Order: sequence, then structure tokens, then C-alpha cells
Amino acid sequence: MDFVTQNLIPYILLYKYITLFVVAFLAAFIVPIPSGNLLMIASGFASVGYLNIFWIIIISVIGNILGDNLSYFIARRYGIKVLNKIGFRRILNSKTFKKLEDKFNEHPGSIILASRFEVLSTLSINLLSGISKTNYKKFLIHEVVGSIAQVTFYSVIGYLFVTSINSFGSKLSGIIFVVFIVMILIVFLGKKYINRILN
Repeated sequence: MDFVTQNLIPYILLYKYITLFVVAFLAAFIVPIPSGNLLMIASGFASVGYLNIFWIIIISVIGNILGDNLSYFIARRYGIKVLNKIGFRRILNSKTFKKLEDKFNEHPGSIILASRFEVLSTLSINLLSGISKTNYKKFLIHEVVGSIAQVTFYSVIGYLFVTSINSFGSKLSGIIFVVFIVMILIVFLGKKYINRILN
């Protein structure tokens, strides 16, 4: 268990959902906090009745969405100016960066969805989406589906881990397989729904 996670556990025990919201928001906005680890721990507490798994998922999804959107709008409004001032002007004006922007804007949805599962990629993609002025409707829809999938994935893993702690070793591969299939279905159905909305 990493140092940050270890030091945040007492805050989950003391302030419960407030801590989960703050962590989810900051992890999505600008701070690389291992929110997935904390979600699994909080969901473990839910499996023994200390927290409610439904509220863990709802509050964490809301925190993620608000953090993602704030970072997108700040990057869209101020990203280029700030990066130019701190020495990234040459990179931003390079052909390589322009190609990266073009490639990203061709298919932003899949990249945004996939990036939700790792905190540093989430922060990077939010920044790139804002700087490259990705269509907000596309960003929002993919970001919401990705956040729901990410939060549900970590919450289910945490919840199942504690409730089956005694036989977890023998059930691990089966549990991960089932959770993985459920996440694929969520993303697939979400993608179909997104395409219907955008077309």
C-alpha cells in the first residue's frame, strides 16, 4: 500500500463520503492521488456495513465528473497561455504536437474512455482535450461513461475482495473475469448510446 493511500484511510474512516468526494475531485482535477486504491478500500468498508456502496459510487462519480470538467475548462481557457509562459511554446507550436492534436481529435472518445482508469492519463487527456478544444459534448459524454465504468470497476473489486476474503485466492481469476466483462459491456453499450446521441 502506498504512502498517500495509507495516510488517507483515517480520513475515510472519520469523514466518510466527504473524503471520497474530495479525493475523486482532486484526482480528476489536478492532483495524482491513487483514487482507485481508496475506492477499493472504501468499498471494503462498505462490505462490512461501515459505508454504503451505492453512495460510494454516486459520490465518487460526481467528484470525478466535476474535477474532469473543471480541468477541461481551465485547460481550454488558460492552458495554452500558461504552457507558453512556463517554456512549452516550442513544443506547442511544433509539427509533432499539431499531429498529436489532429490524431486525438479524430477519435477522442475511445482515448477519453480508456484514460479514466489511470490517474496520470486522466489528467493528461483532460489537459489535451481542453488545449485542443475537443468538442465539449463529446468530451462530456465519454468522460461520464468512463467515470461510471472506472468507479464501478474499483468499487466492485473492493467490495468482493473483503466479502470473500477467506476464499479470495481461489476465486480471484473468476471475479476479475466477471468484473472485466461487466466493464466491457458498460463501455460497449455506452459507446453505442454515445454514437446515437452524436449522430
